[in-house]
Amino acid sequence: MRNIMLNILILTSLFLGCEQGGQPTIPQAKKSEFRVSQHYSEFTSKMENYDTLNIEVNLSICQWSEYDQLQITKFNDSVFIQLKEKSVMYDEPLHFTKVFYKMKSDTLNLEKMMTDFEDSIQSSSPFFVLTNPKERDTINLNTTGLGNREFMAERYRRIMLEFYPEEMNELQMEFRIPPQLP
Repeated sequence: MRNIMLNILILTSLFLGCEQGGQPTIPQAKKSEFRVSQHYSEFTSKMENYDTLNIEVNLSICQWSEYDQLQITKFNDSVFIQLKEKSVMYDEPLHFTKVFYKMKSDTLNLEKMMTDFEDSIQSSSPFFVLTNPKERDTINLNTTGLGNREFMAERYRRIMLEFYPEEMNELQMEFRIPPQLP
């Protein structure tokens, strides 16, 4: 008899709990205000936790074929960068680890570099293609000619050397990446 009363009491409390909306509420995540088209050159300060910026980099010049895929993420108020894939000529793509994004020099700064592009010039092969995977937000950053493209490619490689010194030095020796034009 005692067990029956206990079971009735448990079932009643469960039933009443469900009727009163006894399910726990999960807080809704705030929608991020980060927009690639507006904030791409200041992503470290404008990105919010869990935001992602994907960057396709076209380093190809003339007969040289080289492409990078970068991913920049913000987590716990820290920004991280990962060279997800590097394709050089016809070899297998390389993959790199995620590292903390902190620039040591103003001149070797990815955000500063992005401000030096002409985003209004149409090109069949943009240098940077920036996307936010959560939105349909994309921007193409284009160079203004072969000389400008080589300058930007060298500048980008120096920035990646800051994040991946061992890997980039090894890569330069292995592929003999074209030297800087005078």
